[in-house]
Amino acid sequence: MKFWQNHPGIRLVFPFILGIIAAAESQTTNSFAFYISITLLLFFGISIYFSRFQYRKLTGIIIHLLLFFVGFQYTIERTDKFKKTHYSNFINPNDYLLVKVCDNLEEKQNSYKTILEVQQISSDTNRIVSGKILAYFKKGIKISSINYGDELLIKNKLNEVGGARNPNQFNYKHYLNINQINSQVFLDSVSWQKTGVNSGNGLVAFSQRMRQKLYNYLSDNGIVGDQLKVASALLLGYRENLDKDLVKSYSSAGAIHVLAVSGLHVGILYLLLANLLKVFSKIKNSKIWIALILISILWFYALMTGMSASVMRSATMFTFIIIGDKIIDRKGSIYNTLAISALVLILINPYIIYQVGFQLSYSAVLGIVYVQPKLYKLIYVKNIFLQKVWAITCVSIAAQIATFPLSLHYFHQFPVYFFIINLIVIPAAIGIFYLGIFLFVTAPFGGLSLVIGKAMNGIIWVLNQAICITEKMAYSLIEEIAISFHETFLLYAIIISYLASLVYRKVRLVYVTGILTILFLGIQLNEQYQSTQQANITFYSVNNETVFEFVSGKSTYFISSKKLKEDWSSMLFNVNNNWNNQNITNKIYLDIDSLPVDYQNKNLLIMNGVFIFNNKRIRLLNKSNINFKSADLTLVTKQNLKLINKLTPRPNEKIIFDSSIRPYKANYYLKYLDTTNIEIVFLDKKYYSVNLSD
Repeated sequence: MKFWQNHPGIRLVFPFILGIIAAAESQTTNSFAFYISITLLLFFGISIYFSRFQYRKLTGIIIHLLLFFVGFQYTIERTDKFKKTHYSNFINPNDYLLVKVCDNLEEKQNSYKTILEVQQISSDTNRIVSGKILAYFKKGIKISSINYGDELLIKNKLNEVGGARNPNQFNYKHYLNINQINSQVFLDSVSWQKTGVNSGNGLVAFSQRMRQKLYNYLSDNGIVGDQLKVASALLLGYRENLDKDLVKSYSSAGAIHVLAVSGLHVGILYLLLANLLKVFSKIKNSKIWIALILISILWFYALMTGMSASVMRSATMFTFIIIGDKIIDRKGSIYNTLAISALVLILINPYIIYQVGFQLSYSAVLGIVYVQPKLYKLIYVKNIFLQKVWAITCVSIAAQIATFPLSLHYFHQFPVYFFIINLIVIPAAIGIFYLGIFLFVTAPFGGLSLVIGKAMNGIIWVLNQAICITEKMAYSLIEEIAISFHETFLLYAIIISYLASLVYRKVRLVYVTGILTILFLGIQLNEQYQSTQQANITFYSVNNETVFEFVSGKSTYFISSKKLKEDWSSMLFNVNNNWNNQNITNKIYLDIDSLPVDYQNKNLLIMNGVFIFNNKRIRLLNKSNINFKSADLTLVTKQNLKLINKLTPRPNEKIIFDSSIRPYKANYYLKYLDTTNIEIVFLDKKYYSVNLSD
């Protein structure tokens, strides 16, 4: 209780965040929260004027309710699609849109991706409109002329962003919505034309030019291959060029945080500068000047790394820490400082609370601030080297304790050797960071910068090897963990109650911890039992692929192309989350391009492309089974679409067209088929599942 009384910043930011969540989830445009806020403000004024502090609890309740409804209304006001000027309120099918490129172009396999900001609509040139669009430009010579800040005239080929296509899949539509993007467009070379250049924010344009120049310094000074990719990611936030396998290795080893410019990197810079500026600490009024120098350099670093969301967030956090430590000079108020910095970021963008990076950053910092000192005091180490090792270990463990529930929820994995690899990663990151700064300073003059670059290249090579070795170690990664949103909160409740019981040494807190732990384990045991009873068939919606599976208990018979199975990122995006949610531990892969004519394995029987599973008969349509009369479901692929003409389905049979077939093509052949007593299913936008566990 005393903690909450001494840290009002944390106590007050929570109801404001809850109001934001309520508004974001309800997606209402009603102004009732505004009128309730005015009413509560009136009650607050009356309670202060007449009763002073006689009814402090009532006044506290009024303040918390007021913050909740203010957060609710503020979110509505800051939601682009609710604004009267949003382009969706005025656009017509034949319109052209005048847009501005407001982000760098990111290269994809067949296109370039960027964000466009809508400024005008051709049918109403006098009206200024707002809103953002996710744009994909087809690759070609013309695309090289597009830069940040350019103005383009594009055809209205906007499409609504589709929701999750597969079960338990990451909802990209929701992700874009919280980033205020509500439409997407695919543009070929004849669908757009450049009308103006350099109309973007001058500061952002300068930042991106500087970032590119610094990247050239790295590549021109002996840093090559994967080492260059890691260096540019660590120092400049360039993650676009990172290989998927390299990202997977860092993620599996528990070191992915080093590849994104974030709190770790800003913290390293802050410590370097703070130590360098210590010599001026005895000068009168030096604290204010030191604070201003620190803040200026941190924000200049944010500028030179492209002003990404993560580094801006971290720079804001450390700015408030510096103000609290150097200017206000109030020791012990770090929690209030963090709460205020979070509130500032939330006021800039209420939807930032949904960003995983925001959640992990503040969780990690809170864990380090609160848990690390207590861990460090548990063991006294005399040796200076071992003391540093123990300090780094404590930081890693504290951050992991604070973030692992979120990591389990979002990433479904836990790196077992994180505390070991961080003994290498954190010192290496510090060394690379310091060397990178010296390289940037000396690069314009040549000579020394090449030596620094070679040294950096060697350190990063060693780091990459250490990451790969750690990833390949036995039991290095616990995967396929599935915990729900509510279980995540329950885990945090267990952690908080356990830490509180250690700090305050009260028996009732131990009881609370035990009860919460038993409840969590009970939920997990029930989920495990339910997964042993499941049986279902799922037909996935994956572009230009035929993908389906038969799930029995914790086993799946997964049928797809070999190409998809080996595509780690596509499997992660489309399939793995569903497996995690179903607690699948045994995966049997069958290549659809070389299916056995006869196959039997416990619950699944295959004969000439007919799958028999739990008394259900599923036909993968081909010439040899066209006359099979007992199918419950028939799956049609692009290769065998023309066989529909010869098909005679039985009553109540379901005809499923895989995601490689567009509905208009299927309908062309379906007109030759009697569809009176059959069900047609298209997988171009949504999966199809049959539950057989009842």
